[in-house]
Amino acid sequence: MAANNSFLVEITGQTAFHLGNPSAPLAVDIAVGYRSRIVENDQRERFLYATLTSENKNGISIQDIINCCTNQPAVIPDLLNAVTLKQFSVTYGSGGMDATDFKIEFNCKLHINDRYFDAVITIDYQKNGSQTTFAFGGILSVEEHRFALHFVQEKEAGYLYAAYQNFGKTTIDLRALATKFFGESATNKMPALSFTLETFKAFLLYKKEKDTSGLCFGMGAGLELDLNDLPLAGPVLTQGRAFAFKEVLALYSNGTFEKEVLQRFEALPPVAIGSGFNITTQLEINGEAEYYALNDGTDQEFTKPEQPQQTSVTAVAPLGDGIIAKAKWKKIDKKIGPVTLQRLGFAYQDSKVVLLLDATMEMKGMGMQLMGFGLGFKLQWPPGIPDFYLEGLGLSYTAPPIEISGAFLHTTASYNGKTIDVYNGGAIIKVSRFTISAIGSYAKVADEASLFIYGVFDGPIGGPAFFFVTGIAAGFGYNRKINVPSINEVALFPLVALAMRPEEDQGLLPLLASLETPMKNGKKPIEISIGDYWLAVGIKFTSFKLIESFVLLTVNFGTQLEFAILGLSRLSWPEKSMAPQPIVYVELAILAHFGPGSDVIAVEAVVTPNSYVLSRDCKLSGGFAFYTWIKGPYEGDFVITLGGYHPKFIKPAHYPSVPRLALSWKISSLVSIKGELYYALTASAIMAGGKWEVLFKTSIIKASIVIWADMLIAWAPFHYYIDMGITVKIEADIKILFIRIHFSFEMGAELHIWGPPFAGEAYVDWTIFSFTIPFGDHSKKEPKKLQWTEFASGFIPQKKNTVSTNARLKEGEAAGISNPDPTNITISNGLIEVKGVDKFPVINPHQLAITIDSFIPVSQLKINEKEVSGSTVMKSETGDTIYANREQNIGIRPCGFTTGTVAFQMNVDVVLNGTKMPMTVSGIAKGVAEALWSGEASKSTNANPGTTKILTNVLSGVMLQPPAIPQVAQIRTFDFSTLFDASKTEFDWIFTLAKTGEAYHAIEVLGYYDEVNHIKVTGILESTYEENNVKTKREKIVALLKAGFDESFPDIDEDAINRNMSNEDDYFTGIPVICEIGQLPQYSTDVK
Repeated sequence: MAANNSFLVEITGQTAFHLGNPSAPLAVDIAVGYRSRIVENDQRERFLYATLTSENKNGISIQDIINCCTNQPAVIPDLLNAVTLKQFSVTYGSGGMDATDFKIEFNCKLHINDRYFDAVITIDYQKNGSQTTFAFGGILSVEEHRFALHFVQEKEAGYLYAAYQNFGKTTIDLRALATKFFGESATNKMPALSFTLETFKAFLLYKKEKDTSGLCFGMGAGLELDLNDLPLAGPVLTQGRAFAFKEVLALYSNGTFEKEVLQRFEALPPVAIGSGFNITTQLEINGEAEYYALNDGTDQEFTKPEQPQQTSVTAVAPLGDGIIAKAKWKKIDKKIGPVTLQRLGFAYQDSKVVLLLDATMEMKGMGMQLMGFGLGFKLQWPPGIPDFYLEGLGLSYTAPPIEISGAFLHTTASYNGKTIDVYNGGAIIKVSRFTISAIGSYAKVADEASLFIYGVFDGPIGGPAFFFVTGIAAGFGYNRKINVPSINEVALFPLVALAMRPEEDQGLLPLLASLETPMKNGKKPIEISIGDYWLAVGIKFTSFKLIESFVLLTVNFGTQLEFAILGLSRLSWPEKSMAPQPIVYVELAILAHFGPGSDVIAVEAVVTPNSYVLSRDCKLSGGFAFYTWIKGPYEGDFVITLGGYHPKFIKPAHYPSVPRLALSWKISSLVSIKGELYYALTASAIMAGGKWEVLFKTSIIKASIVIWADMLIAWAPFHYYIDMGITVKIEADIKILFIRIHFSFEMGAELHIWGPPFAGEAYVDWTIFSFTIPFGDHSKKEPKKLQWTEFASGFIPQKKNTVSTNARLKEGEAAGISNPDPTNITISNGLIEVKGVDKFPVINPHQLAITIDSFIPVSQLKINEKEVSGSTVMKSETGDTIYANREQNIGIRPCGFTTGTVAFQMNVDVVLNGTKMPMTVSGIAKGVAEALWSGEASKSTNANPGTTKILTNVLSGVMLQPPAIPQVAQIRTFDFSTLFDASKTEFDWIFTLAKTGEAYHAIEVLGYYDEVNHIKVTGILESTYEENNVKTKREKIVALLKAGFDESFPDIDEDAINRNMSNEDDYFTGIPVICEIGQLPQYSTDVK
């Protein structure tokens, strides 16, 4: 054994000198030590160590420290550049005399999100040949929690990533830690979440850019959820962990972080993070794991007390209101056994994570579609028992020639502040020649049932080729109300969609779901409404096998009455048997609605976005509207438009917005065509026009041609203004070597025509010059006023005449007269019937009301040659007014008749046998078009027609009623108790004849038996019934009865009359008695 020759040599010393940058040296105290030891086999170990200590009142930067140790350049993270040290201590050591690596470590305060945290920063310097590297790290301390630091510096931003260091079982609280980083204001913007685990994640990511910063804190762990009880698909998904949660993370951020940023750091979810509270999950599907963001960040307040997690498996739970619509969906298209997952939906609501699965199943020939299918769970470890959801179930079975499909959907609705359960269902049965479809819904509100049923029979029924019926529809609703959709929603309205089934049957579940989806007006298509009811009937038909149409009439009644017609027509040519793809497909939606409570009768139509011609890229669009206001503030106004209005027409707010009748065709990537047309008729003007544009565009050249025209015609008096033009434009960008040349050429021509008198100008514009050519009479003349005969013939209804309209107009013009019929007299109330060829009215005088409507406004009303009083009521749909407040600024604007130049007087005389009769009078007030009846000259021009205006409170008729029956001044009281005492009073038959006033005792009429003389005395009735004049009267009475009823009324049976009159039994010989209501009369015993 060799001798032990080991010995130790140690040399120490201390000095002071300056290190670092000569312009700003650091005064450093250094203690240096050298130790050398010889061990066995004469092996020598050397170790050099030093401790540097420095103080500087101005602070010491990290760069200064590095400069003290090496002259190699270092890229210091921006997040550390701002750190200054008043004092530092660096221990330098090496494993051998020749080593050059060293490590710097110091304590400091890190500035993160406007807050300071204790940290230990570590700088590792390594040299490998000529390559040198600096690695920055350390430990961040937040109370008892420790995070390992990692710094990344990029050109535009610096990042600090801190991963939690856990040693054994640790308790983490989301709110407690997040409050340290974000402050107290963030406490209620995240749920209460804590866990005590050995294996978990917690991290911090801080981003610092030039002027902005962002901080994200997150925590979470793996989550083992038992999905075996998930309805229908649970056992399939849990088998072999085919569908499992590997990890769920809760994050809070005060900024946004892109996916590309997070995926650079280990253990962070590679998804985009939004501002606020976020949840991410890592799902494993068929062995493939992928991260998903469950939401886009939310700043909602989490102040509600959280519901305790259930501790036992329950039946399927109701899905929260609107969850499906709010969910964030991602397409995956994965198959697990018989289950196909098309999409995943994620949401966070009521402190629960909700995972929805858009899934279908196939089992033994039956297909199942699952809707509102998924689970919800609270963020907690260990996990609780999740909620399972199944909102709807669709079934389909095919066994030719029968196809059966059904659907069931459970949802909830709010009514009067209460949540109620709603059950929707439907079924479709198809056979070779017909299809039967039906949908329905049921709910119970308090003790009231609310339901509806609607069905469609789709199969050939018959009819002529232009109207061949192929289906019928009918339905009713009890305690339900149909909300009329907008014109753009007609095609997808459930009652229409079930009959037309767009896109070859979209399925029952989406159709049932649409019943609970609010429309643009915020209302559901068919809503619960206690006290309301509806009926619907529809018909489906084809025209020459080219046009398929469905028209549905709906009636709401109960609290209010409302009618609506919804229709959908499709033109498809050629039909499928001739070509797989039609070259013309036009779909037209139609809507008309009106009710007593509505101010307007509205009819609308729109070409749906599905329409095209020649190619699916050649889209058709456009709309039609007819509105007429029958009451309200716009009473008397109307509009008819196809494709909208003149560009300069200022559309009143109550007019409908109608899209242009347009064609848009992108023929190829180089060529496109656009065109549009419009026509409109209002109370002030007619307008029409259109535009066509052809565009050719490549990367070098762009060429276009635009042709347009707009026409405006004021229709009383006649005046027109027409604009039209054409523009040709060519642009080119040519690059030759490094020179880019832009070439532009434009030529246009415009024609403006107005009149009468006819005038206009032509304008030519070229790139280098332009000029205008006027023509016609340019003097500004007032438009020619209409003569009264012209106005009356064109704008006032004419009396019926066998002479043709044209001939009558020519005769009127020649003679200077017209044949106007401006009034209409009707019996508006009290009419019982109309009899005879001459149609004589039979009326109830107590209810009689005669209405006289005048097409011409009335400024003065006289009844029996006397003007009515100013307090006379004028009835109006907008509210009653009085005669004194009527509109009196009336004239005929087209004729130039201003206020006071013409009298608008209505005289009504009511005469009976030459005597003028007083009547109860009330005026009728309406709205009329200002363009026709205003007493002021027009202030608008044809170039700028302005808006349509209505004159309100215009007297336009009168209602006449008989004077009210005088009321009894005093009603005498009557003691009803005495009536019952009269039941024992005896009476005699006494007949009072109206014509003569003579009175007969009953026995004189009916006859009697004379007890004294023992003979029978013949009465008047018995002695006269066989007289000829009596028989004649009797026959007249029967003839009148036959005329009033029908010929089946029996004829007179004279034999029966003789038998009755010769009968030994006597009639009407008893003394009349009085009895109480419901009591049988008690006659004396001697009455036969």
